Formats: sequence, C-alpha cells, structure tokens
Amino acid sequence: MTDLDSSLLSPCRAGATDLVGLLVAALDEQALITLDAGGRIVSWNRAAELLTGYCEDDILGRHVSCLYPPRHIADGAPEFDLKQARCRKKICHQGWCMGKNGSPVCVSMTLHRLVNSRHEVLGYGLILRDDAGAASAPPAQIAAAGSTSELVQAITMLQSEVTERRRIEHELLQLQSLLRELAAHQDQIKEDERKRIAREIHDELGQNLLALRLDVSMLMARCASRHPRLGQKALAALGQIDAIMSSVRTIINNLRPGVLDFGLHAAIEWQVREFQRRSLVVCDLHFDHAEFKLGDHRATALFRILQESLTNINRHSQASRVSIALKRSGNRLSLSIADNGIGMHPGCRRKSNSFGLVGITERIHHLNGELTIDSARGHGTTLRMTIPILPEED
Repeated sequence: MTDLDSSLLSPCRAGATDLVGLLVAALDEQALITLDAGGRIVSWNRAAELLTGYCEDDILGRHVSCLYPPRHIADGAPEFDLKQARCRKKICHQGWCMGKNGSPVCVSMTLHRLVNSRHEVLGYGLILRDDAGAASAPPAQIAAAGSTSELVQAITMLQSEVTERRRIEHELLQLQSLLRELAAHQDQIKEDERKRIAREIHDELGQNLLALRLDVSMLMARCASRHPRLGQKALAALGQIDAIMSSVRTIINNLRPGVLDFGLHAAIEWQVREFQRRSLVVCDLHFDHAEFKLGDHRATALFRILQESLTNINRHSQASRVSIALKRSGNRLSLSIADNGIGMHPGCRRKSNSFGLVGITERIHHLNGELTIDSARGHGTTLRMTIPILPEED
C-alpha cells in the first residue's frame, strides 16, 4: 500500500465507524479483504462473499492461501505475493481465485501493504475484481478506479487501527483483571500474616507478661509489710506491667481482633463500641437476622470495610451520629453505613494519595458485590454494599 497522506486519513479518523460503513457500502461491488501481518483474513465484505461463496463465519481467521488454486499453493505463490507486497507496497496481477464450491474464478488482484506511522507492516488489503464484470464496466467506473483505490486504502487502514485498538483494549482489561487479582491476593496474604503475628504475640509475649505479673504480685504481697519501699517499687512495676499488657492487647486488636473468631455480629458490635469511645459520636447499630457462619475471609473483608468507613467518618465527615445496619435478604447480605456529616464533594472521591474508597471498592469487587455511595454537601454520606451469600454459608 502506498503511504497515506494525513489529509486523507484525518477526516476519516474523526468518524471512523460511520465513514467505514459508508465507504464499504459504496464499494460493495468490489471484494475487499483485510489480512493481518501473517496473512490471516480479518475482514470480509459482501462482495467477497458473492464472488467466492464464503461467508464471514467460513473464512475469518483462515490464511489467504485458501483462495489460491492448489497448484499455486504448492508453488508458494501466497507467501511470494505477501513478500512482494511487503517490499513493493503494492502488487497487481491477474489470476485465479478458488470459490467455496471448488471452482476457480478469474480475477484481477491488487494486494496493498498496510503500515503505521513507523512504517511497520500491520497487515494487507486485498482487492479482488471479477474480470468479466470489469470488462463490461462503464468507462466512468474505470475512470474512478484511482480514487476508489485511495478510499479502499483508507478503509483498510482504519480497519487495521480499529483491530489494533480492540486488541489493546482487551489487553488493558486483562491487565486490570490481573491487577485486581494481585491486590486481592496481597490483601489475603496481609490478613493471614496479621492473624499469625497477633496469635504469636498473644501466645508468647502475652503469656510471658502474665507470668511476670504473677511473680511481681507475689513479691509485692510478701514484702509490702516488712519492706515498704520494696513494696512500693513492686507496685510501680506492677503498674508498668499492666500498661504493657494493655498496649499488647491494643496491638493484637489492631492486627486482628480476636472477637472476629466469635462471628461478624460480635466483631461489628466491638468495633462500633470502640469507635464511640474514641470519637464520642453516637452510633445506632441494627441487625435484622441471627448470626450465621460467614466465611472467615468474607467476614474479615466486611469488618475491614466497616473499619475504613468509620475512620473516614471520624477524619472528614464532622458527623454527630452514625447508623450501621447489617441486613439479610434471601441469599444477599447488605451493610449500610450512614452519617449526618458535611457530605462528600464528588471531586474528593479521586483525590491523590487517598485510597480509602478505592480500597473499599476493590474489596467489594473481589467479593462479587455491589457498592453505591449517596452523598450531598451538607446532607451526609451513605455507603451501601451488598454481597452474595455462598451456598456453604447458608
């Protein structure tokens, strides 16, 4: 294919889809076929179907050699033609095209190469003309052959661009899916590591501190009356041990609250009490169903979503009241968190270095759930999330 002038392609790109359809309709009497760089057929118009008898479902994805007579295939003609078109931009010759029924059709063939701005070959445009039809064609059609060729080149280039964009879009979607799977895997690894560290701190450090506290308590009891100053020192040490044990419990709960082992309801109740104690915000909590066994991973995810939501409320909403409701409807479980704060500006949802809502959205997506956010300036914010209940959890 000759390199296309930008003035020809610029208007085409502006309305590529409509223009391609219009030009293909105008060229419906010519067999227009697009090949990829390897010679496989990627587009096939109505005229090509009428000429050969192949419909799109029969031909797409096959190598262009299927249109050559067997003797020409044995001689390597298909590969030779592609190589010549790649080197010379365009080749034209008369030959035979094999129809679906096995009968040859005498055609004039024009094979153009399709290149991008870096002159890399993207594919080929193949035009087949029935020689009998061309011989009886009116002079006006023959005179317009040059402009028609340019239009065909524009069409084939646009079709190649559309194919390339679809390929890139497909790859981006695959990459997004892989990134989401990686993020979910990392979250699961992080939760498992938190659980392991919390248990080790509880089993090792917690037990050692408890044993130390018992020893200091016995020391204080024995020497308090006979050695008052030593008794005071023991009492101070006992206070220090109690403070350390309190810090250890806080660290364990921050890593993974042990109350999660007693169910999602108990964990939510504990988290709401802690939030009220720290923030002095009034909280209304409602469950409309009895506790049931939700999978540990899914229960932990909902608990982390509640934690993140309450943290955001405490930092940004200036709310005085929060309502939390966990409801079950059939095989769906929904969690709603509503506050009466200042609301959320739409632009704040995508602030740089702000990943709270992003993390919530990704957790819900990984649970195959749905998330809606209702917010207006001065009217508070409501998060509603719904996840399916798995058969083994019912």
